[in-house]
Amino acid sequence: MSVICLWVVRNAGNLIPHAQHFQDEHYSCEPAALELGCVVNDIRHIIVCGHSDCKAMNLLYELRDPEFASKRNRRLSPLRAWLCTHANTSLNRFMEWKEAGMQDPLIFSSETPLRRFVAYIDPENKFAIEDKLSQINTLEQMSNIASYGFLKPRLESHDLHIHALWFDIYTGDIYFFSRGAKRFITVDEDSVEKLTDEVRRFYS
Repeated sequence: MSVICLWVVRNAGNLIPHAQHFQDEHYSCEPAALELGCVVNDIRHIIVCGHSDCKAMNLLYELRDPEFASKRNRRLSPLRAWLCTHANTSLNRFMEWKEAGMQDPLIFSSETPLRRFVAYIDPENKFAIEDKLSQINTLEQMSNIASYGFLKPRLESHDLHIHALWFDIYTGDIYFFSRGAKRFITVDEDSVEKLTDEVRRFYS
């Protein structure tokens, strides 16, 4: 009988701070949970989750305004400070993509610097602009996870894999990011077999 071990880490914006933000013993719960789950307890799959109408991502979109994101305002709002510190990379990538016309694919790094993947964000233009940012942010966290040195041996040996799911909270649809399809794919009766095969072939 197989045993399923599940660790859940939740925070504002579904963020995993990049390793560059931590030095010596100054860490937060997110990397500690990664070590506990993936190193101590040998979990082999990390799933980053995002969702539509995320209030943290909606606020991040507003932080495009320099005054709104000013140091004075960040001091008044722990949420703004958290997002400006740990989600700024996602916002910058989104803004570059938006200014380029929102058609070109983005390239993300994943388990190792050499394992990059291409992502088309909402090519059917189904979602609000903030939801597009949310999807980019979800994928950006995969790179952040891979930045931790204590995960590097398992990532390089393919004993640990990183995935992304995104939820539409209004329809209940679940989207899995398929590296083969280069986009988020709805998990339904038509796609589940193909997506399962992709996971088994490349991430087992």
